Amino acid sequence: MELSEALNVSRITLDLQSGDKQAAIRELAQLAGDHGPLADVAGYVESVIEREFLLSTGVGRGVAIPHAQSGAATGLSCCLGVSRAGIDFESIDDEPVHIVCMIVAEEGSDAAYLLLLSRISRLFAQRHVRQQVLRAASPEDLLAAIRAAEAADLAD
Repeated sequence: MELSEALNVSRITLDLQSGDKQAAIRELAQLAGDHGPLADVAGYVESVIEREFLLSTGVGRGVAIPHAQSGAATGLSCCLGVSRAGIDFESIDDEPVHIVCMIVAEEGSDAAYLLLLSRISRLFAQRHVRQQVLRAASPEDLLAAIRAAEAADLAD
């Protein structure tokens, strides 16, 4: 599964309001609850925060990929938020995070979940992709930029 398949425009926000990691996780989980297969927002938030205590998902370069498998979720999907101000995510490079891509995964989705995590990591390792996401004027533009980057990746 590609990120563009796991996302839709209703689960993208270009204006994350949260000022810290836990609030950003809650904000994106609420988006997933409102527009996706997440029946228990609070339960999922708890799972993701527990996962964060093990090791921060701030992967560096201004990107965080919070994730967890949970009985609170059905299926596999993503939410993506852009923070103009930046969020302290305790990233490996100590830089503020501007792109938060949360994976919402049901328990037992191991192979698909890990493949999606890997593809997201690879996608956002590319500077031009991060720049296009940060420059997107709308959720539709952001999703189109991701689709174009994925298509270019597949062509290589």
